[in-house]
Amino acid sequence: MAWTEAYSVGTESVPAVGYDLQDEDARALAVPIQELLQDTKGAEDVRRSLEEVTRTAFRIDRLETVLSATGAVSEWRVGESLAEYHLASQHSCVFPWPSGRDLKNPGTSGGGVDLIGFDTSGENAMLALGEVKTSRQQLWPPSALTGRHGLEKQLEGLRNNDDRKTWAVRYIAMHAVGKDWHGIFAEAMVRFLDDPQDVRLFGTLVHVTDSNELDLKTRAKNLSDGCPPATKIRLTAMYMSDQGLQIMAGEQVQWETPQ
Repeated sequence: MAWTEAYSVGTESVPAVGYDLQDEDARALAVPIQELLQDTKGAEDVRRSLEEVTRTAFRIDRLETVLSATGAVSEWRVGESLAEYHLASQHSCVFPWPSGRDLKNPGTSGGGVDLIGFDTSGENAMLALGEVKTSRQQLWPPSALTGRHGLEKQLEGLRNNDDRKTWAVRYIAMHAVGKDWHGIFAEAMVRFLDDPQDVRLFGTLVHVTDSNELDLKTRAKNLSDGCPPATKIRLTAMYMSDQGLQIMAGEQVQWETPQ
């Protein structure tokens, strides 16, 4: 699909772009977003790993019951899946171990950095860390951007090497051992170990309302002040209707933020 740009603001070091997503765009995104929500790739890996033991219809049915147990689709999970798809398809990012796999209950947030992976757009991969907020609040900016635990503060912390960056690196390091993507991880770790500021940070707002550059303009300026040269930050906002987010999810969304 074509991403329709609503505005472009920000600074040289922190670009910030807003996109308008119509309901027809949501329909075009529905399949890849639902694959991420349901972790289709992870489920297929499990099926292949158990081919030798699932030789009866009874066992296959039982396994499918386990793999399809997703629970309610919270708005934040749809927002994170949309952000992940956008970064992967438009910015050469890969997120090989989705944080959703570690949720004991898909209706609850796992905490920590939302998206942990790699930017492969350059000659050598670099760590890519993403924070995502989803809001229906009819304010520009919404509190999800500006609050004490809002997107701006979270990105400031990662930019300034807070503990969350350390835990994010530990998280991906522990999952990389023995995986087929360990080579990309090793490339990124060389850069990180030489300079912990050599990372790519992405902040994504999924705002269920009309587009307005007030969401990102000040955030980009604030984050560019004192940003280390080795750290690359990009802000993105995506605007859509309630119906659009539900179309992407494939079912009723559990709303958590007020309008």
